[in-house]
Amino acid sequence: MSPTTLTGRLFAIRPMGRRLAFAVLRCPDREYLCLFPGRPDIPEESVVRLTGTVLPAEKSRKYSHEIHVDAYEVCAENTATTSAALRRLPYTREILAQQHIHMRLPEVRERFLKKWTAIKAVRDLMERENYVEVQSPRIVGHMADGPTMKFKVDFFGQDAFLTLSNLLFHTAFVAGDFPSVFEISPLFRADLNHSSQHLSEFLILEVTAAHKGRDDMIALCDRIVRRICEHTGAPVSDAQLMDIPVIRHADLVAISAKDDENPPLRPDGRIKRYHARAAARHLNRPLFWVVDMPARHKAFFSSTRYEPSAGAEVANDFRLYWDEVDIIDGGERVTSPQRLRQRMAEQNLDPAHFDYYLNVLESGLPPFAGFGLGIDRLMARCLGLGNTRQLVPFPRFVGHLEP
Repeated sequence: MSPTTLTGRLFAIRPMGRRLAFAVLRCPDREYLCLFPGRPDIPEESVVRLTGTVLPAEKSRKYSHEIHVDAYEVCAENTATTSAALRRLPYTREILAQQHIHMRLPEVRERFLKKWTAIKAVRDLMERENYVEVQSPRIVGHMADGPTMKFKVDFFGQDAFLTLSNLLFHTAFVAGDFPSVFEISPLFRADLNHSSQHLSEFLILEVTAAHKGRDDMIALCDRIVRRICEHTGAPVSDAQLMDIPVIRHADLVAISAKDDENPPLRPDGRIKRYHARAAARHLNRPLFWVVDMPARHKAFFSSTRYEPSAGAEVANDFRLYWDEVDIIDGGERVTSPQRLRQRMAEQNLDPAHFDYYLNVLESGLPPFAGFGLGIDRLMARCLGLGNTRQLVPFPRFVGHLEP
């Protein structure tokens, strides 16, 4: 049998006496079990070129092929630390400074690959649902969806901001007769929050659809979440994914009143994480929807109505929680320019900053709805990770910018 030459990174060198050593060679196509005639003079995790005989690895349960090495060459010597050494450390900034090495670990590689292939699965699903993928700008002027939490940048001497949301541009696509659009893109939020669930730059799936209402969007979200959970092997049952309960904000107020450990949710209050935990316990379900939240807490483009049972204005919205973490936020949107101006006035927003958006509405819009799904947050729950940053190779959060 003629010799074969393989190039890859060498891991886990294990001498078995003077005449034999095992190692693992990671190549682009697969990993090979390596058998050396003695301990090779190679630093762990160097890039090497091996020449030898490739055979089926009949005695190995993990590797399909092995190479009996006759000769080797070190192509790029590793003079830094190894991924095996980093495995013993907690996930801190020290790990992030060596992320290019840390991601060599099989478990880290697996979760990154699951995230990236899950994104492909979502794209395939959206294509089957007849949605068109679009792109919105990452740099915007004053036409952003709120007055706070924006990163300011200098755009050739003009004030500009990194975008907080694609919704305003998706509305323009709907006005241009692209009725069903989606986008998977990074968004940026200057939120001084040190929680492990918060990132300053995060990946989101945003969806907007004309002639659709809240129930339509919730049903689509259920299909997307179910697909991602199936793809990742998330620790939830089929029954929990097929019948996700829907409760009103007013129901959550009543549930939280029975929680003796935390302050109750006020009828006009924002939902805190401990309120969501109380709901998950009460429902005995990890996933649940909350609808009809107070209109005063929703963005100016959110459609609202007066709800007699609540005695207040509520949004035609929906939010998915996985235990205490909110995963999806969406709702029906305002289509009337007059109503949009009213909502802006209620939130002390300057209509002059939204001239283009008002022009879009004045061109005539059908009823439409949309949502944003935090991909990193959902994937973290699917994979059982308590820290969302572990799903981002180079995360950006308060106090961390490099690398």
